[in-house]
Amino acid sequence: MINHHSRELAFLYEISSLHWPGSPAELFDQVVEKAVRLFAIERAALVLYEEGKTAWHTWGFGRRRGKTLQNLLETAREAKKTYFRELGRPPLGRLYLEREECFAENERRLLDVMSGRLANILQLQRWEAQSQKLRERFEQIFQNMPGVGAFFFDRAGRALHSNREAQKIFGRELLHRSNGWLSLIQPAVDFQKLLARTWKTGRVTEPGEWRIKTARGDRRWTLLTLVPVKQDGKVVEVFCMFLDLTERKQMEEELRRLSIFDSLTGLYNRNYFEQTIRLLDEKGIRPVTVLICDLDGLKAVNDCLGHRQGDDLLQKAAALIQKVFPGEKAFRIGGDEFAVIMPAKNREAGQKARLALLQSSAADRAKSRLVPLHISVGVGSTGTGARSVYEAYKQADDQMYRDKSRHYASGKYDLGRCLLSNLFRLHPGLKRHSLRVKELAELLGKAAGLSADQMKQLLLLAEAHDVGKAVFPARLLRRREPPAGKEGEEIRRHCEAGWRIAKNSPSLAPVADMILQHHEWWNGQGHPQGLKGEEIHLLSRILAIADACEHMTSRRGMSAGEILTELAQSAGSRFDPRLTDIFIAAGRKLGDVFFPAGGNGDETVKKDRRRIRSEVFLPPSQPASAENEEYIQHKSEQVDKIKEYSQRHQHRAVRPGVFGPLKIKRRHQAEQQRPADTDGQSERTEKPAEEDGQQHQPEQNQQSDKQGSGQYIQVPPGQHTVGAERCEHGK
Repeated sequence: MINHHSRELAFLYEISSLHWPGSPAELFDQVVEKAVRLFAIERAALVLYEEGKTAWHTWGFGRRRGKTLQNLLETAREAKKTYFRELGRPPLGRLYLEREECFAENERRLLDVMSGRLANILQLQRWEAQSQKLRERFEQIFQNMPGVGAFFFDRAGRALHSNREAQKIFGRELLHRSNGWLSLIQPAVDFQKLLARTWKTGRVTEPGEWRIKTARGDRRWTLLTLVPVKQDGKVVEVFCMFLDLTERKQMEEELRRLSIFDSLTGLYNRNYFEQTIRLLDEKGIRPVTVLICDLDGLKAVNDCLGHRQGDDLLQKAAALIQKVFPGEKAFRIGGDEFAVIMPAKNREAGQKARLALLQSSAADRAKSRLVPLHISVGVGSTGTGARSVYEAYKQADDQMYRDKSRHYASGKYDLGRCLLSNLFRLHPGLKRHSLRVKELAELLGKAAGLSADQMKQLLLLAEAHDVGKAVFPARLLRRREPPAGKEGEEIRRHCEAGWRIAKNSPSLAPVADMILQHHEWWNGQGHPQGLKGEEIHLLSRILAIADACEHMTSRRGMSAGEILTELAQSAGSRFDPRLTDIFIAAGRKLGDVFFPAGGNGDETVKKDRRRIRSEVFLPPSQPASAENEEYIQHKSEQVDKIKEYSQRHQHRAVRPGVFGPLKIKRRHQAEQQRPADTDGQSERTEKPAEEDGQQHQPEQNQQSDKQGSGQYIQVPPGQHTVGAERCEHGK
């Protein structure tokens, strides 16, 4: 017979064999198996609390669930046939056991032991689950720390465990190689000393900034610290953690650069200029020479060509200053102002430097393709006395403004003229167009009776009317066919661009408004303002006719009759009808002299035509005299010869807008040596050439010129009066 004590020991042995099998359901099965075998229970329930949820495990209750079991457990706390205990503190769950017989005291004691064992198992499992979650979270954080590298390494320098950032910086192979990564941390000697001290003292190092050469070859700034890991009081491994500071370092460097450098030009800025002045005064360095430079016309460039072109000009000026002063500090101290400080240099050295800068600026203007670089320069010096650097700066600034005033007063800087000159140099076709329009406008202006001042303005307008095209890309100006779409809209804005340029140009300002209006139509359908009738300036209306006429000859190759017909059709819609009638009358008188049939002429023909043009018409600046009247008569006879020659050789290919191939000598001296042939001339002039139903009458024109009236076109009475001033020759 087994005595009572032996039975309890057997029970305790069975109870102690309880263990965590892997899940709460399997644990409950163990509890039920032992409780049935040892205590003959008939029903059992295990309620577990985990993360705010309740899990029920029952045996012997059938379909009873939920509130029925809850009420049963609450009423069974004091029943002798039931056993009820809360598991753990705070409670991890509840255990309920029930049978037909009452539980004895020793059985309840053994059940308490089993409940305690069950509570320990649940608590250990709970702790293990929490530890596992913490390990997973730590690993997730450890591997995915943004910009933070971390790894453990032993005394041999091999990485035991590392995260992705550390592997990316050092390389996985180097980390797991003995001391393979140590040489990448720079300065390497200082870091090895720090590491040796950490192994020896077992103390955590203060975070410090170190440069790391990465596996890809670039360099990164890091904030690094070493943490020794001890076991039994000895350092067995070291935890290294570093934070990537490269972006912050770059930002700090950029902020430092912006605090002393100008972002556009790369020169030192105004803030650093004033710091340098104070520092030189504090140190007492003498002499100090200061150069102040100002970029002439920057506002005009910004207004006319845009701020991007102005920025390019500033960068060009900065590059030139750095080139001339390679060993000195150069500053941008204002929108268009620069400064150079030359310590230990006297005023003579400053004047030589000023001259070198002006010479370099002139050389750059000779190579400029669009906007020339004009710089005004002033020099100031402290000398060897007690004069401050700031006073030298003010002296240089005053001299610079005097230099700038002289430039503007002398007309050295004229943006409009510079742009027009560059435009003609880069696009010779526009220059030819401008000269031809100038001749046609001169013809119409004289016929319309303009005064000398008006003629001067008209010729200036004809020369500069396309100056606005200087702001457009060369690809638009080189096209033979008219641009369409967006490009067409862009090229139509050359009137506004020309107006802005002329407004900022001393020489072109008088014709700025006329440039703006030269594409307006008489009926108001022109651009850009939609003006109509006499709202359009008289000179703009004259230019519109001359400009259209030149396009008809050079671009479309139209004959004189076709040109005059189209002008007549556009009178009252596109052109001023009165001015159109005057021009048609003048065109019919001169015929192919101004409107030769299409084709292309050579350069020699063009030069001959310009020379004859300049010789035929006496410049307005020459006073009238008997000798001049004789000269005009002589040249008018040459005009008749030219017209006759053009009529007899219309089959020859002639460039539109050119007189024709001229084979005779035209200099005044050569003509004087040739015997007079008035009879022959009269014979030649008796052969009229018909054009558009009109007959040329050279004898009448000669007679008109001989009378000294200054007229070179015979106009029917009552239509209009030709001005008395003679035409200014084209250049």
